[in-house]
Amino acid sequence: MNPQLQDERKKLSKCLIEPTLFDFNDSTFEYSVYQPSSRFKRDFESIFPCLNVKQRKELLVVPIIQQCEYDMVGLTKEVNQERDVKLELFVQWGKSVVDRIKSIGMWADIMDPASGFPIFSEAGPSPYPDVQGTQMLSSRFYVQNIGCCHILFHPTWQSHIYPSTLFTTAPAHILEKVILEVLGK
Repeated sequence: MNPQLQDERKKLSKCLIEPTLFDFNDSTFEYSVYQPSSRFKRDFESIFPCLNVKQRKELLVVPIIQQCEYDMVGLTKEVNQERDVKLELFVQWGKSVVDRIKSIGMWADIMDPASGFPIFSEAGPSPYPDVQGTQMLSSRFYVQNIGCCHILFHPTWQSHIYPSTLFTTAPAHILEKVILEVLGK
């Protein structure tokens, strides 16, 4: 990627927590936390109509990447089964995090990677594109257009990943504590 473009991207959003690995139910996850730029937040009103202006300003974006056994570019029975398993694991983990954040008076939600719409909140008219959103936040990832799909590539795991996203108004240090609590640490 062009170094000038990478510098521009870094100015747009601020990484608050660098990529961090954890295991959940025998699956390897990676998360990082970003304070998105005002340009990035521009569409959040149509994605999360339930949030007020103050909440949208506090919103953090948390790309969640699960390592996969199979190359997710494929369309085999095994790939589809692994996608289903990874979705279930993400929702199970995400629900625990969202419920805990809400229990302390803050907002959080996870996106359905298949539809791009929130799982626990009222959906707005616009979906959130996990792949493009993650690429916009971090220069670590690149996207390749394969047929009609955009595929996110991880710097280590390449296309052996299942990307998803969590959003929250909780400050990064509280989110980090909640994640550790959910993991029993």
